[in-house]
Amino acid sequence: MKSFFNLTILALVLVACQPAEEFISEDASLRLKVSTDTVLFDTLLTDRGSITGRFKIYNPNKSAIKLDDIRLGSGTSSAYSLIINGREAASLQNEVLFGKDSLQVLVSVFIDPQDENTPYLVKDSVVFEWNGNSAHVKLVAYGQDAIYVNRETLCDVNWTSDRPYVLMDTVVVLPDCFLNIEAGAQIFLDNNAALFVQGTLRVMGEAGSRVTIKNTRFDQKYKQAPGQWDGIYFLPGSTANEIHYADITNGGVGLYVGTPDDDENFDLTITNTTIGFMSQAGILAFTSEVIATNTLVYNCGQYLVGNFAGGRYQYDHCTLVNFPSSFVRSEPSVQFSDNVSLDGETFSGDLNITLRNTIIWGTQSDELLIAEGGFGVVTKQFQTGIVRSTLPVSSHYISQEINFPGFINSSTFDYQLDEEAFARNRGTQIGVLNDLDGQIRDVQPDIGAFEWIDED
Repeated sequence: MKSFFNLTILALVLVACQPAEEFISEDASLRLKVSTDTVLFDTLLTDRGSITGRFKIYNPNKSAIKLDDIRLGSGTSSAYSLIINGREAASLQNEVLFGKDSLQVLVSVFIDPQDENTPYLVKDSVVFEWNGNSAHVKLVAYGQDAIYVNRETLCDVNWTSDRPYVLMDTVVVLPDCFLNIEAGAQIFLDNNAALFVQGTLRVMGEAGSRVTIKNTRFDQKYKQAPGQWDGIYFLPGSTANEIHYADITNGGVGLYVGTPDDDENFDLTITNTTIGFMSQAGILAFTSEVIATNTLVYNCGQYLVGNFAGGRYQYDHCTLVNFPSSFVRSEPSVQFSDNVSLDGETFSGDLNITLRNTIIWGTQSDELLIAEGGFGVVTKQFQTGIVRSTLPVSSHYISQEINFPGFINSSTFDYQLDEEAFARNRGTQIGVLNDLDGQIRDVQPDIGAFEWIDED
């Protein structure tokens, strides 16, 4: 009897000494809290995993609570997967959550194709139960079926806007062949993927239906992420290339043009296009012929425009601006040269430059360099424009060190003109009737790719 009495006393003492936060209460009135009621994922390409979403379950009570069950609502058939407090499982039972403590749940999703052109909703929930209570956190994602292109050669192919095209590796347009990309099409390039054009590329976007060319990650972290894919390369022999109403972002080199030939035709024509967040260059060209109109090139690691070893280059109503937040650079963003040295060998040619109604701006005090090495004949035509420079560029160009052209907000990469912009009404008529967005220009056009439109 004495022994039993001693054990009882010992048990009471142990219970009394147990911290309140470790005492498991079965009180049905105790409530749990969550950090969010919904985990929302950006649209995901099918057959590819997502980033990891997360939420926490909080126990605000003094006493511990035993979670009888934490599980996916759809069980093992769910497109989602969980890691609960470091353990990968579709469900977990009898998990103790101490008082004033929290439990972390990591969520990811992998969506199987459903043979649909438009994005479709993929839903589920994380359900957790305790003391006769139940709560849930919603899981929401949109899946997008895609056409995957992996190390293929193309000849006379049309890419439509029905579904996105995902380039997984190097894709080549063969000589004397074309690739047409229709208005509204979406082209996504995976890590290190590239498009090589030996024939002809035609990107035929429209004002209300632009073509998108970008990286394969859509979550917020990768919306402004240079270097996620390699580049678009126009190789010798490539000709009659066109890019209209396209948005090209987050690569290494947006457009690389190396198409020397003996004719006077432009090898690449660019209109109403944006090229930005490139780790190396926006438009990099050697001994080629390129014309760009109503084009914005912005935030590139080395060159917005680098046109070397001669060639013919024309930029009309363009905005070339470099305010990169993740790059350190010391050279001008826009450079032209009649020569280039590669592997100890110098390549050169005649250089013809036309800059009309164009803004060249950035963080450096001199953002334009024209290097004349005496290797070729250099011809320059300037017709109204704004350039950040400590030296006069041309009697037709306004060279400024301080006066800002008047962008709406360069810190958020909005390079449209504001109402008080210095560039407003300072252009000349050169036959470019619309701006980058397709809006009609005034009789006295603005300098740059965008036209300020007065509200009625």
